[in-house]
Amino acid sequence: MIRNGKREVFVDLCIQREYLSRDGCNPCLNAEQVALNAKHVMAFARLAKMPVLSCVDVDRTHWIGAQYVPVVSRVPPQQRKAACTLLPQHTVIESDNSLCVALDVLQKYQQAIFTKVHRDPFTNPKFDRLLTEMPARRFIVLGIPLESSVRMLVLGLIRRKRRVTLLTDACGFWNRQEAEMVLRQLAVKGCELLTTNAFLADALLRIARRLPIRIRPSRSVA
Repeated sequence: MIRNGKREVFVDLCIQREYLSRDGCNPCLNAEQVALNAKHVMAFARLAKMPVLSCVDVDRTHWIGAQYVPVVSRVPPQQRKAACTLLPQHTVIESDNSLCVALDVLQKYQQAIFTKVHRDPFTNPKFDRLLTEMPARRFIVLGIPLESSVRMLVLGLIRRKRRVTLLTDACGFWNRQEAEMVLRQLAVKGCELLTTNAFLADALLRIARRLPIRIRPSRSVA
């Protein structure tokens, strides 16, 4: 949604087949819940034409850690994503040491998919630059895993003075106790915590308020 020239932007962090499907390399504990809520969020993104920044973990396991993607695969990044999180108008931006990325990429595409080779999303300079410099009223975050990558993303955005909302039940985890501690930490740091249903109910209400009211002319019975 666009307001005063600034948009709300979804950030989908590594909601991909390896972490959601039963035969994935390392499915998160709440995979079923995350898949369902991510599906609802992306359906809303299509409806409201909201831009989406996505990350996908790829190979180089010695960089990212054995917990993440331990198998070398030639599957393209967009095909690794859960089907419900892939929008028709998307582009893939590979991770490298360059800062060269168009700040208006989300005006040309609804979804920009970045490859990630480290647990810290900001190690991709292009992704870092976009999150730091693009005009956005609020970043709405969902993803996997909450204990590390999602935590680093949210804290990084807060340090950059960005407003962040975390959809708690659309975030996957491998350790429930650590995930609960992270949520408490992020709340203290100023991150807004919402459930998917609460966010969508409020967002849909705001859209409904902006729709023009049409009154049908009454019919004469004379």
